[in-house]
Amino acid sequence: MERDYSYFTSGIQHAEPSSSALRSTSKYLNHAGLRDWLTTHFLRRNGHDVPIPSDAASGLLQALDEIRDDTEVQALIDAEKERNPSFRDWIDEKWLSTMQVEDFAKFDPESFGGIFYRYMVENGIALNLGYKDPAPKSDIEFIKIRSAQIHDYEHLMTGGGFNSLGELVPLFGRISNPFAHYSPELAANIAPHYIFLSHRMVMRAFLHYPQTWPTVLGLIQQGIAVGLASASVYEARYEDALHLSIPDARDKLGFVGATDFDSADADLIFSEQVVA
Repeated sequence: MERDYSYFTSGIQHAEPSSSALRSTSKYLNHAGLRDWLTTHFLRRNGHDVPIPSDAASGLLQALDEIRDDTEVQALIDAEKERNPSFRDWIDEKWLSTMQVEDFAKFDPESFGGIFYRYMVENGIALNLGYKDPAPKSDIEFIKIRSAQIHDYEHLMTGGGFNSLGELVPLFGRISNPFAHYSPELAANIAPHYIFLSHRMVMRAFLHYPQTWPTVLGLIQQGIAVGLASASVYEARYEDALHLSIPDARDKLGFVGATDFDSADADLIFSEQVVA
């Protein structure tokens, strides 16, 4: 029996076309590259031929850079400076870390910095820690650079493990936390890629790896709760807490409600290292 959807579609008004190309009132829908990225990475399975961390640089960041109106975003930053002294001081200082991987070797193995160092060494990873020219040319560039520097710190501070599913905790923290501290307009504009990156994981888990879904829900809940309750994750000076234990570092930096979430078993299924 064919279902009647007329009740739901009765209010739709079909506008006469004014362009020979696909156009809408959404700048995101209008970007062909972003449409292709979203379709691909929201619907695809995970596979060893296309590593999960490569998603961001496979067209998403490039598309959002093209879409972003720097004048509009700078105006939002300037307005936030006027009403928020802490944010103004952080932006005006533009402090960036110049630490390299080897600088973490001095920390106690069980400290925040020591655990982070072990992660980098064991995985052969050189992260976004140091820059030859740390002087950004604009407020927007500073926010982008600093966001990259601190992302992996957030795994440990929010409790998300260093695996693919563990990314959901800091990702959902990132799309929650700014709304607790900045204007909604600025919060949505300083890091829009996190809404895409977080939800591509959610979609894949639900569609292809339903065994992981209860774990995914728990990770999302923790990310949102920690994000809303904590101090600004953007403004935190993580480098000042590297010598402390994880719990003490969380206290110092203002992370509230974070616990170490074990998602390792579910991640083996999600990353197709085992077949459920």
